[in-house]
Amino acid sequence: MDIVQLEKIGLKEKEARVYIALLKEGPSLANSLAKKTNILRSSIYDYLDVLLDKGFVSYTIISGKKYFQAVDPQKILDNFEEEKRREEETLKQIVPELSKLQGLTEKRAKIEVFEGKEGMKTVMSYILKEKPKEILIYGSSGVSYKLLPFFMEHWHRERIKLKIPIRIIYNYVQESRERIKKGPPLKLAKIKFFPIEDVSLTGTMIYNNKVLITIWNPEIPLAISIESEEISKNYKNNFKILWGASRYG
Repeated sequence: MDIVQLEKIGLKEKEARVYIALLKEGPSLANSLAKKTNILRSSIYDYLDVLLDKGFVSYTIISGKKYFQAVDPQKILDNFEEEKRREEETLKQIVPELSKLQGLTEKRAKIEVFEGKEGMKTVMSYILKEKPKEILIYGSSGVSYKLLPFFMEHWHRERIKLKIPIRIIYNYVQESRERIKKGPPLKLAKIKFFPIEDVSLTGTMIYNNKVLITIWNPEIPLAISIESEEISKNYKNNFKILWGASRYG
């Protein structure tokens, strides 16, 4: 018999030799098997133990001696088919649970942090590269222009070239009104004011499936990007409420 065929169903070369020897010889002592297979006596028990675990071999004790014998090949086939059926049933049961785990991974938010002026430039540039249909902004007081005047002017020019509209809800403060008059042109922009009369260093930008929380601290500006369909949807809903409650200047 071709040992390679037995290797295909999970037996190693020496395990296959032991099993074939038992098929030919019938019940045998370990010492006899070691001689028939040219396997060291010290190793033969290791292979027999493996074959016992795999269900290819059984044993009986006669007059205090352990005789090993090959399991009927048909029974082995039946065992393989039974094991395959159990595996299929198990898979049917666990696949829905595994799919749920995959869903959790997909829903998990991806969070990135950008620090310093260069970090702020990077994350703002990412927005334009994604070419969103619209950018929603609220909570700002126009302080980004004070911190990065030349970059923000260039950013808005690029935004206008790409024809990306924005809606902005500014806090109702002097700084934001000055930003509208003196800052980069706000074409393709709709602007409203929310009745908060405090200057804010933080702002929130919503686009595509992302939320960008910006902190325009002059010493250490910081931006936190959150990529999540569910979270961005919640923020968009919040923006709609704020937009409805705000007024044009």
